[in-house]
Amino acid sequence: MSDAPRLEVAMPTHESAAVIEGALAHLRRSEAACEPTVERLLVVDDESDDDTVDLARQAANEAGWGFEAIIEPCSLPEARERAIAAVEADWFLFLDDDVRVRESYLDDLFGAVGPLVGGVQGRKGTRTEHPTDWVRRRARRGGTHASLVRTEAARGVDFPDDLHVLEDEWLRRHVDAGGWLWVLNHRARFDHDSMERHPIGWQEGYLGGKYGLSTIQDVALNVPFALATGRSPLPHAKRTAGWLRGYLDRERGRAPSAELPE
Repeated sequence: MSDAPRLEVAMPTHESAAVIEGALAHLRRSEAACEPTVERLLVVDDESDDDTVDLARQAANEAGWGFEAIIEPCSLPEARERAIAAVEADWFLFLDDDVRVRESYLDDLFGAVGPLVGGVQGRKGTRTEHPTDWVRRRARRGGTHASLVRTEAARGVDFPDDLHVLEDEWLRRHVDAGGWLWVLNHRARFDHDSMERHPIGWQEGYLGGKYGLSTIQDVALNVPFALATGRSPLPHAKRTAGWLRGYLDRERGRAPSAELPE
């Protein structure tokens, strides 16, 4: 009997017909190169009007995976919370519908697993900086584009009702607070055909400041950086203004912080 850990895939979806087949085809190739096999594909769909769920079901059937679809109106954090509550395997892969993992991806993720590891996060293929620099920069915010998560470490996460972005950092801090390690694995590479569903702006900044999920340095320094690299600084300026408002609301005692206790 194989000692390979049990694995499920949790995928939040919404109007994903244009990208979901590619995402699941790349996952299937990666599974074929890895000892752990996918037991089930769990789709949490925000009432798509296209063929998203049917395409996911067909891909799962062709791959020999179990399949379940939870179809209800939900934000991305709500979809992640429902998925965490529904997974049954030891580990699950959060896989965004517009992400294409590379062939060695699952093998690289499981290669970083140890007794204390609660999550393993991969690296976008477009990142070209030195691995040490990427780890230092990425440590500012957890990511769940294509992250392997220990089910036990994620259980009980409770996203605030108004948290529409930054749920990835909230989850990372939940895992950390439970005594687990969240590992940044620069060897595990994926490609992201981003559908630009979460633009930079005031709301992200506000929630980051309100719940302590980002720092003023991280958001404010992007304004001059955008100018220096020929991009519009306006979205970053709006995010900075939102962060300041959120921070003031938190200081007035209106919201808890997701920062870890000292």
